[in-house]
Amino acid sequence: VCHGWSGVVMLTVGIGLVATDPGEKAEEGSGAAEDVEAPPLYIWIGPALCCAMAYALYNICIKKGSASINPILGGVVLQFVAAIFGSILLGGIMIEGEVLNHDNAGIFWACLAGLSVGSAELLSFGVSGMGVQATQSIPILIGGSVMFGAVLGIFMLGETLEVQGWIGVVLLMSGIGLVATDPGEKMPGH
Repeated sequence: VCHGWSGVVMLTVGIGLVATDPGEKAEEGSGAAEDVEAPPLYIWIGPALCCAMAYALYNICIKKGSASINPILGGVVLQFVAAIFGSILLGGIMIEGEVLNHDNAGIFWACLAGLSVGSAELLSFGVSGMGVQATQSIPILIGGSVMFGAVLGIFMLGETLEVQGWIGVVLLMSGIGLVATDPGEKMPGH
């Protein structure tokens, strides 16, 4: 039981090290003059933690529903609800008259992101439906996402990690190994 929690601590520290690594980061958007420098950590950490909580709830909801729904149907329902929610938000900002800046590259990458998240949802429903405990699967899904994101950022975006970031990646991988091999104990009635 103890090594599972040690793994969660390693995942958390690893994520923190990767997130605060001072290496070079890719600029979002076109790289034009309107792009701005990233704000300091204290500005974006609150919204980022809210996003992390939303991902945690997303994964818990998938785990709760996975035994009762086909993974593909679950993924489609999830995406349909997300599309309705997003459409309501989009409608709201359009009513306010906000200009929706975009170009072909933005649309292309949004489509690839949609394919990626759709695949992740289907796989998440599949893994959760196998009976894997949420205390094992969620840290692996989220920690693995951070690990792969850091590595893909290097290869696909030309970003760099310094020693701190690489230590974070190693801690993530070690934490994933500890969490994945923790036998845990399923709570009755869940």
